[in-house]
Amino acid sequence: MRLNEVIHGDCLSTLTELYSSNGEFADLVIFSPPYAQQRKDTYGGVSEIDYPDWMLSVVRAGMKILKPTGSLVINIKEHVNDGVRSLYVLETTLLLAKEFRYVDEFIWNKTNPFPTGSKKRLKDGFERCLHFTKTADYQFYPASVLEKSTSKWVGNNERRKKMTNGSGMNMSKRIMWKELVRPSNVITMPASSLNIEHPAVYPIGLPEFFIRLMTTEGDVVVDPFLGSGTTALAALKLDRQFLGIERSEQYVRLAETRIAALLKERE
Repeated sequence: MRLNEVIHGDCLSTLTELYSSNGEFADLVIFSPPYAQQRKDTYGGVSEIDYPDWMLSVVRAGMKILKPTGSLVINIKEHVNDGVRSLYVLETTLLLAKEFRYVDEFIWNKTNPFPTGSKKRLKDGFERCLHFTKTADYQFYPASVLEKSTSKWVGNNERRKKMTNGSGMNMSKRIMWKELVRPSNVITMPASSLNIEHPAVYPIGLPEFFIRLMTTEGDVVVDPFLGSGTTALAALKLDRQFLGIERSEQYVRLAETRIAALLKERE
């Protein structure tokens, strides 16, 4: 198997072929699939009714190539129909949780949400990132995504801190060893503003966060809906290996162009 390349093909058949020839090789499978009834020209536009079963088949195929210590992350958000929030993501999550370990739900908090165009809805300011694993023994490195603490030093002893973030917790008797602490499962960053030939480019910081959190250098990151190639770029920047699958020939070319540009910069 060759790594660090983009495979032009359908995700289900390609994942099945990869498992047949290579077994469990991936450390992280991460992807942002098309919404139900969206991207009809490119991905066929799966209906809301069929979406949970379709996504279950995708995740089953992705889990097969995943090592026992690996993770699978899905970035997804349901849309609104006639002023009512669709339930297909909730139904999909419940279906997946019956078969795989549903570890956590991360929230991507967008700092630049787009207007909805509706007078009776607020801006849609978040998306979900669903974390599933095969086993309880999955790779997890919170020290790689530490963020600045909101606490302040107390007295002369720099190990003791007192919470000042409004939580009401009295931390004066606890030991705080560093100024950096574990972040929450809310990831705050802007949506991508790149003007390239793809309608749904997500920010490179999003896959970077999960690649840091769930893999180490040299690990293999797989994106079965590679799109414009953002996951591949994030993997390369963090010295991981990648494998991307993309059904659209146009997006394959786009991803390969972006990857080639990054590799040239790093020469």
